[in-house]
Amino acid sequence: MSSVKRATVTLLSAAAFTAAAIGTAQAAGRWQQDQVPVPSGNVLAMTQLDPHTTWAAGFQLTVDGQSSALNPMLLARDDRDDRTGGAWKRVATPADTANSRINALSAAGAHDVWLVGDNDPATKGSILTEHWDGKSWRIADAPVPAGTVSAGFLGVATLSPHDAWAVGWTQRMRGNDSYDTGLIEHWDGKVWQQVKLPAAVPDTELMGITATGPHDIWASGVLPDGTDQPVLLHYDGHTWTRATVPNTGLYGEFNTVVAAGPNDVWAAGRTLLDDKDRGHPLVAHYDGHTWKTIPTPGTGVIFAAAPTPGGVTVVGYDKTTDQPCGEQLDGTGWHSLNLPTVGIDSTPYSVSANARGITVGGAYNPDETNPFRPLILTASR
Repeated sequence: MSSVKRATVTLLSAAAFTAAAIGTAQAAGRWQQDQVPVPSGNVLAMTQLDPHTTWAAGFQLTVDGQSSALNPMLLARDDRDDRTGGAWKRVATPADTANSRINALSAAGAHDVWLVGDNDPATKGSILTEHWDGKSWRIADAPVPAGTVSAGFLGVATLSPHDAWAVGWTQRMRGNDSYDTGLIEHWDGKVWQQVKLPAAVPDTELMGITATGPHDIWASGVLPDGTDQPVLLHYDGHTWTRATVPNTGLYGEFNTVVAAGPNDVWAAGRTLLDDKDRGHPLVAHYDGHTWKTIPTPGTGVIFAAAPTPGGVTVVGYDKTTDQPCGEQLDGTGWHSLNLPTVGIDSTPYSVSANARGITVGGAYNPDETNPFRPLILTASR
C-alpha cells in the first residue's frame, strides 16, 4: 500500500478525471462555494497569515489534447478588502510556470511564508520551494539524494526566517526496480539541507509536519517497507525519535499532523482493520505525555486537519458512500460538517479554521467530460 495522500493527488494529476460517484449535487446548507479564478486544478493546502488573511495553494491543470501540464497555484483572500468583497484572487509567484504543484504551505506571520512542491521528473532536479518575506519572493531549490527519479515535499513548518522544516518522499531506482524513501530537510536561513534520521528511526515516507517551537516538532507518515504502519516522529531540538501510538489497526498512515500547543497535538489519516477493510478514519491526540487514538465516525480516509476550540476539525473522503466527509470534535463529541458534494464528485484535501469560520479546499468534477476544478467551500461560525 503506497501513501494514500500522495497516490490520490497523483491520480488527480491525470488529464481526464473519472468521477468516483455519479449523482446530483446535494444542498450546501450553511456551506458556500467560493468562486475560484482558476479554470481547473486542485487546492491541496491552506494556511492563515493573520486573522483576516487566508492563503490556499495547489496546482493549475492545463489540458491540451492528449497532454496535460501542472503548474503552481497560489490564491489569497482578505476578508477586509472592500475592493474584492473578500473574494479569492490569484497571487503570482516566480515559479508559476514550473512543472510542479504546491503541496503544502506554512506561515509564521505575513512576512515569513514557505510554499513547497515537487521536483521536475523530466530533469530529476531539486525540489521547488518558494519563500515570501512580506515584500518579495525567493525561489530556494531543495536538494534530493543521488539517483532520485522523482521527489516532493508534502509538508512544511515555518518557525522563523532562519528555521523551517520540510518533509516528503523520494522515488529512487535499485536496478530495474523503484523504491520509495522518506525525506526531511531543514532551512537555516541560507540553504535547505538534508537531515539524516538516526538509525533507530525507520525510513518513513512523510506527509505532514507541525512545530510549536524549535524544540518541539512532529512529523507524520507511513513506513514504506511493506508493513504499511502509520508513523509519528518527534524532534526535541537535538534528535528525531519515533513516538508510540496505540491501536492504529493492521495497516494505515498518518496523512497530517497539526498542533494547537505542545500539549495539544493531533494526527489524522486512515486505518485498515483487516485485509478487506477499505479504510476508516484514524485520529490520535497527544496531551504532552502520551498519544491516544480517538474513536472517529465514518469510513474512509482523512486528508487534512485543523485545530479548533476543544478539539480538531478533519476532512477527507468516505469510501463507503463515495462522498466528501468532515467531522469536528469538541468537548461534547464528534459533529458532522455536512459537507456538500459539488458537481458529480468532490474531494476535500485541505482545511483552515479561525474565529470567523471554516474553509475547505479540494477539487470537484463538474461532469464526466471536463477536467476537475479547484474547490473552496466556506462556512461561518
